Amino acid sequence: MGAEVAVSEGGARDNIAPETLAWLEEHAVALECGGHSEKFFRAPELIVISPGVPLTIPVLAQARSRGVPILGELALAAALVETPIIAVTGTNGKSTVTELLGEMFRAAGRPVFVGGNLGTPLAEYLLGPQGAEVLVLEVSSFQLDTAPGFAPAVALLLNISPDHLDRYPDYESYAAAKFAVFAGQDKEAAAVLNADDPE
Repeated sequence: MGAEVAVSEGGARDNIAPETLAWLEEHAVALECGGHSEKFFRAPELIVISPGVPLTIPVLAQARSRGVPILGELALAAALVETPIIAVTGTNGKSTVTELLGEMFRAAGRPVFVGGNLGTPLAEYLLGPQGAEVLVLEVSSFQLDTAPGFAPAVALLLNISPDHLDRYPDYESYAAAKFAVFAGQDKEAAAVLNADDPE
């Protein structure tokens, strides 16, 4: 799409698949490995981070203070699709419900893409023929943390129980991250909640 891309990998270069390294070199993508340097993060106009990267690392805090948007793959990819999205989140059962919804669409003869946090990322779907009528995505709290404006046509919140408290300061923050799946929806969208869940 005309963007100049650079990759910062916290792990060692040896951990990157040879075909990935070859692709990066072929497409002149700058690569740093073994950490995230302040110098490398001075230039970007947009940072797209992996869901497992804590938002609190110093280079991201510095970029944020300069007004650089920090998004996750979900936000970037969702902004580029017009196909309706069904987003499934919750502490438990996300994968099962996501797969079940995909099977229901297939049984009804409807072309469907199933992925997100489960299997194939949405961005990878965008690189293909994009023949689905509906996109069913498993969505994690980490992905929602970096997806401002994410607006699924249907959002399901299955349940919330204490989890990932090494990443969030408290349970309330984790719960808020899950409820964020509804934040970008408008009055035309559907929100599905589990009325039996105490939260």
